Amino acid sequence: MIKSFIYLDQVKMYSLSSQIFEGITEYVLSESTSSNNKSESQKGPIGSGKILADVIISSDKSTEKKFFHDYSFTLFEAHLLEQGKILDLTQSALSLDELKASINDFSFIKIKAKAVFNDVNKITELFSEFNTIGEALAHMGAHERITELNSELALLKSQTPDRNKKSLLEAEHKKLTNIKALAKENGLYQDQKLLDNLSLLTKYGFSDQFEIAQSKGDVLFTSCLKRDLLREKEDLLVKKYSRKTEKDIVVFGMISQAFSGHETEVEEKEDFSNMKEAILHLVDHLTNIENSISGKQDNEVVIDPIAVYFEV
Repeated sequence: MIKSFIYLDQVKMYSLSSQIFEGITEYVLSESTSSNNKSESQKGPIGSGKILADVIISSDKSTEKKFFHDYSFTLFEAHLLEQGKILDLTQSALSLDELKASINDFSFIKIKAKAVFNDVNKITELFSEFNTIGEALAHMGAHERITELNSELALLKSQTPDRNKKSLLEAEHKKLTNIKALAKENGLYQDQKLLDNLSLLTKYGFSDQFEIAQSKGDVLFTSCLKRDLLREKEDLLVKKYSRKTEKDIVVFGMISQAFSGHETEVEEKEDFSNMKEAILHLVDHLTNIENSISGKQDNEVVIDPIAVYFEV
């Protein structure tokens, strides 16, 4: 199956694969100004390092280097699948209870499902500019009618005035040109203090995360991606595949959180033996605050992603 990558953490991949294939990263780190193939013998299982080394080509072209990262991942993933080290949920879903019973037997996980691209920066920007955008939408919706009213009122001035008609037109014109009131009437304007607070909480709780959320059966899988490792800009990905993808997307990575309790019991204290104890006590409170804003859901599995791709 051909993979169309949208994300690949090659540093993490090579760190792990070097432990499997005994030091293969030395070939990856070797660079020269001209392109050339490298293949060297090494100790270890027969062919384990050679086949990977054969595809590592030193090049000054980043586009070429990406191609070899992609193939290296294919070998890395295939080896882990062969060794039975991946919880593979690409073909079928497990119930919540089945997943809870088996997930601790694996370090790696592979999910295939439709996804939602959750760009926190966009959400924060929406909160910050919500009223401005709302007023713009309200004005655009009323613009044609406002233009018509302006023409009708101008025409009335050149004719024998019809006070009743003029009064009705002016009242409608006044209503449509009060953009803030018009936006509120259409649900496009909210209390600014509320929006500021939502923006603050989003920035604090989620920073600038770019997250992929996938539902499989009764379980929610979330993967936080590093923006600089995306193959394309976030806006372009959303434009191409939609914020809610129509096609299934594959996420491969390591299980970082799964079904563990997240509420910390904090014992209230007034006196501390030293500053360190006081800070640790504060960290417990901080943990609970963060959980109340952006904590993991009871049916959620958090993945540390290595690769995200479409199968073509």
